[in-house]
Amino acid sequence: MIDVRPLVVKLGGSVITDKRRPFVVRRAILRRLAHELAAAKEPLILIHGGGSFGHPVASKYRIAGGYKNKNQLMGMSLTHRAMERLNANVIEALQKAGLPAIAVQPSACTVVSGGQIQSMELAPIKKLLELGIVPVLYGDAVPDLSKGMSILSGDQIVAYLALKLEASRVILGVDVDGVCTANPKKAKRVEIVRRITPADEKLIASLGAAEGKDVTGGMGNKVRELLALAERGVEAEIVNATKPGILKRAVQGERGLGTVVGR
Repeated sequence: MIDVRPLVVKLGGSVITDKRRPFVVRRAILRRLAHELAAAKEPLILIHGGGSFGHPVASKYRIAGGYKNKNQLMGMSLTHRAMERLNANVIEALQKAGLPAIAVQPSACTVVSGGQIQSMELAPIKKLLELGIVPVLYGDAVPDLSKGMSILSGDQIVAYLALKLEASRVILGVDVDGVCTANPKKAKRVEIVRRITPADEKLIASLGAAEGKDVTGGMGNKVRELLALAERGVEAEIVNATKPGILKRAVQGERGLGTVVGR
């Protein structure tokens, strides 16, 4: 098998869905982003978040806390189905942009315990990349060896795949300009933190959780996952994918568009 070092891209659920309204896709934005991703010059693997599809259902049934009662069995099923619906929209947009994309179901190829990935079957993903196909994964409701069930976040999938596949770079497309000194949706004066390293302990500790029904930890969790990668030599950048052209420039190799997480 030919070794390829893919570019790993994550599209946040807040970018491709309207998190204020359940099950609403931002179709125009998704179409644009698909065309911007088509500008990538290297093998591409895409992960997307749950937004207004997976998060409200998972929150209602408390899937992230593990199995407690039989009602959660339907909740897990409904959460997964919601993510499949969103994923179908993502795949369709990519295909219309000329990208041969294939969905990879995380709950069928990942062993999870205590909410953490223990292992993932990577051979099919590697072969898809070798063929020039774009594997598309997503945050999912998964069976958990110790908790019964849990939520596997897209951010955790990003970090795991980037490490195991020796990614050339990681790009996270979010709905803000990067990591900010305050919540840019509430505060009048904010500054963008242009670079974060493992040494920035005070800043990392100050990062808040997500707004709305997000069961995966928000910006703080994203940065912590990326810092683990940085310590292994994989650079990441958090950029504003809601602004036209930013993601395209990032996938083409431009740096400094948002917040770089590195050593």
